[in-house]
Amino acid sequence: MTIDERHDDPEKRVAARLGELRRERGLTLNVLAARTGISAAHLSRMEKGERQPSIGSLFQIARAYGLSLGELVGDEKAAEHHVVRGAGAPVHDGPDGPYATMTGLGPRSALEAVRLELTTDRPRRTVTHAGEEWVYVVHGEVGARVGGEEVTLTTGDAMHFDAAARHALWARGAPATVLIVSVAPTPARPPHGPAPNRS
Repeated sequence: MTIDERHDDPEKRVAARLGELRRERGLTLNVLAARTGISAAHLSRMEKGERQPSIGSLFQIARAYGLSLGELVGDEKAAEHHVVRGAGAPVHDGPDGPYATMTGLGPRSALEAVRLELTTDRPRRTVTHAGEEWVYVVHGEVGARVGGEEVTLTTGDAMHFDAAARHALWARGAPATVLIVSVAPTPARPPHGPAPNRS
């Protein structure tokens, strides 16, 4: 029986998949915690469905498994190319707001993109994870804090920063939509052409 057959609820399905992937790879919670920087207790709560994983947590777990974000949450399988039809992208609910993965080349890619809906009823969350992050405001007005600096972004604005810095995003006054592009610290492959000859 597959995860999809066991759970009709998408959030329960994600929780079950997180646990199944870890067990398939023979990893303890402590080992996965060391690889992701997420505490073993928090990982356990996510696997049990007691805590919804943030976008940053999902990025870290996906990279630890060598999967794309979409593969991690069970939305897709890796292919030579990946097309996302905007209205048809599976939407998951997380502590940061409803989100959809917009990329899907799997472990061959160092880049992940997520469309995130920021609503005014969510608590402001500060996160940190490895890599770089680029945020583009599709619609609305967004507050952003990186390190000790706070800025306001409006429709069409973008911000690029080191994701290892403590950062937070929130909607100002009304719901907002952002596109978050995250790049792993070390690209999994050369961006174009063959790998350089190091001999």
